[in-house]
Amino acid sequence: MSQMLCEVTKAFEAYREFTEEKLCGRCLPCMTAAPIIIDTLERLRRGDATMAEIDQLESICTQVMIVALCKHGQKAATNLSRAVKDHREAFRRHAEEKLCPEQSCREVLRYRVNPERCTQCDKCRAVCAAGAILGDPYLPYRTDNEPYVIIMEKCTRCGECLAVCSDEAIEVV
Repeated sequence: MSQMLCEVTKAFEAYREFTEEKLCGRCLPCMTAAPIIIDTLERLRRGDATMAEIDQLESICTQVMIVALCKHGQKAATNLSRAVKDHREAFRRHAEEKLCPEQSCREVLRYRVNPERCTQCDKCRAVCAAGAILGDPYLPYRTDNEPYVIIMEKCTRCGECLAVCSDEAIEVV
């Protein structure tokens, strides 16, 4: 997995820092926009937002830049607007494809077992606390050895299976 933070997460963290440290509460535009912006960015990180909401996010930022009373609110909105414009593809992939280009947003990660690499050693299934990996260890006398599969609906995206798979058969997609 990538060690880099994705641009959506960077934008979220920067705006959240503004709301926690510099949001004064005296300015109505910032106070009204902040919960909407935070909610949209959180849902975008989970892959639950749409492109229309990204457009709405940009519109809100433009309005806050114009009417905010202090430089902190204006700067936060400007930085967020710039992040959306400069990294539109990352935002689009989160919204439309439900994928993180940097593979750092845990909520949208998808794992799969590559059956060509999997030796059915059973290490991944053994460490999966959620029981999201199905399969049985390889038995040479059986002809019906089924490849392992990951049930994403049950997966907690903890990454333990990646860590124990010495064959690199578990892939992040």
